[in-house]
Amino acid sequence: MSKTISSVDERLDLPFSDSVESVRLKHQQQAQQLLDAYNKGDPHAVEKFHRRVPDAASPDYKPSLLHARLLVASDNTIPRRLSLEKLKKESKDLLKQLKAAAPEALERLDPRLHTKAATLKLADAQYIIARENGLPSWAKLKHHIAAMSDAREHIERSPSSLSSSPSSPDAEYSTLHIRCGNDIEQALLSAGFKGDFLEISNPFPQGHVPHFDALEAFIQIRTTFLTQHYGSYVPEDRMQNTEAEIRNVEDVLRHAPERYERIVLWYEHDAFDQLSKAYVLAHLAELNLDNALVECIQINSFPGVKKFIGIGQLSGMPEAILTLWSQRQAISPAMIAYGARCWLAFTKDDPLELWRLTEEDTPFSDMQQALKRMLMELPWTGNGLSLTEYLSLDILAREGEMRPGAIFSLLMTESDPQPFLGDIMLLAILRPLWEAEHPAITVLEEFPDKNPMRQTLLSITDLGRSLLEKNTNLLTLQNRQPADDRHVGGVHISANKKNWHWNPILSKPVFE
Repeated sequence: MSKTISSVDERLDLPFSDSVESVRLKHQQQAQQLLDAYNKGDPHAVEKFHRRVPDAASPDYKPSLLHARLLVASDNTIPRRLSLEKLKKESKDLLKQLKAAAPEALERLDPRLHTKAATLKLADAQYIIARENGLPSWAKLKHHIAAMSDAREHIERSPSSLSSSPSSPDAEYSTLHIRCGNDIEQALLSAGFKGDFLEISNPFPQGHVPHFDALEAFIQIRTTFLTQHYGSYVPEDRMQNTEAEIRNVEDVLRHAPERYERIVLWYEHDAFDQLSKAYVLAHLAELNLDNALVECIQINSFPGVKKFIGIGQLSGMPEAILTLWSQRQAISPAMIAYGARCWLAFTKDDPLELWRLTEEDTPFSDMQQALKRMLMELPWTGNGLSLTEYLSLDILAREGEMRPGAIFSLLMTESDPQPFLGDIMLLAILRPLWEAEHPAITVLEEFPDKNPMRQTLLSITDLGRSLLEKNTNLLTLQNRQPADDRHVGGVHISANKKNWHWNPILSKPVFE
C-alpha cells in the first residue's frame, strides 16, 4: 500500500482498507496483462475491448489501463456456467502448476491445506477450485453442478406454457413473489413460476424515510424525494407513475395474506435489499398470517460468481432461479418481529436504537451487517462525508478524471465493503458534490450521451482532497445541499448545527 493511500485510509480508520487494496492490486495486475494482450493484437483481447467499452467505437480509440481494469473488475461479476469436465481439467492443470511452483498457482494455495506444493494431490487442487467457486468442497461443487443441470433440463423439456401448468414450481399455493426491483421477474417466468410478482423499487437507503403509517405522508414524502432526485435520469412516464407505484405496493402488502396462500421474499445481503425486507416484514407483523406461508430466498453468494452483488446477476440463468427455489426457508415470527423493529428504528430521527439492533445477539446477521453499513452513510466524524461520498472522492483522487459510470463500477467491484447502490443512486450522491458553490468535484466536460452515467467527465477538486485528508468538514461549509435533502432513514442532517455522525473509532453513532 502506498504511503499516500495508507495515510488517508488510516486517518479515516477504514477497517477494510487492506482487503480493498489487495483487490485493487490484483485487478491492476490482471488489467496490465489484458492491455498487453490487446497491444499485441490478441484477437480475444481486442474483441473484449471493442464489444464492451463504449469508447471503442471511435476509430482512433486507444485503450487505457483504467479501461482494462474496469473490464477485469466487471468480469468477476459475470456468473459462470460451471462445467464438471472443464473444472476437472482446471484441477489437473492447477496441480501441475503447483508442483512446478508456478507463482500464480502458489498464490491460489489455500492455507487450510497445510502442506507443501510438491506433496499435493489432485483432491487438493479440486478443493482449491471448489473454494474459488464459492463452495466448501469438491463434493458440494459436483452436487451444485448436477442440480443446475437438472434444473436446466427441466426448463428445456417443459412446454412454453409451463407457467400455466400444474407442474409449475409454485403451483401448490397461490403465491406472491416479492423482490426489490424487477430484475428477476422475467427469469421467474422463464423458469416456469406462475405466481404474481410485486416489485418494490423504493430506494430506502436514500432520502427521508418515515414510517408507512401514516400512509399519505409516507407516499407524499417518498414521491417528492424520488421525483426531485431521480427525475432527470428516469423516463418521464415512469416518474409520473411514482405515486401510483408506491400506493399499489402498500395496497398489496396490506392485503397480501388475504389474497395469497404463500408470500415469498427474494433478497440478498446488502442494505438496499435488507431495508426493503424490513419494510415488508414490518407490514407482515401487523397482519394475520394464520392462513399464509411466509418464506424467503436469502443469499449472499452463488457458485460461479466471484464478486456476488445480488440475485439480479442471475437473471440470465433461469436454472439458477429454479435452484434457489429449493433453498427457500420459512420466515419465523421472530424474524418478522426483528425486521419490524429494524424498520421502526430506521425511520426514527435518532439512530441509536438502530445501532443497538446491529449489536444484538441475533441469528439475523445479514440484516445486522446491512444496517451497520447503512449507519456508515451518516456523516463521519472529522470530515462530515458519508462512506459513499468518501469512497467516491477517494476513487477520483487515486485514478484521476473519469465518468460516473467508471466510479460506480470501481465502487461496486473494489472499494465498497458492502455495495448496495444502483447507478442513479450514485448520481444523486455525486451531483450535490459538483453543483455546490464550493464543489468537491468538478465537471470537466459534458457529453450528449443517453446514458446518464456517461454524460459528464469528473475530477476531484482541492476541496475534495482536503475533505479526504480531514482538513475540512463538509457540514461546516455554507454551501451544503438543502437540509431536507439529506437523510439517513429518519435522521435529518443539516449544515452548521449538531448532527448525528458515524464514529469509526467507537463504531457507533454519536451526536456532535
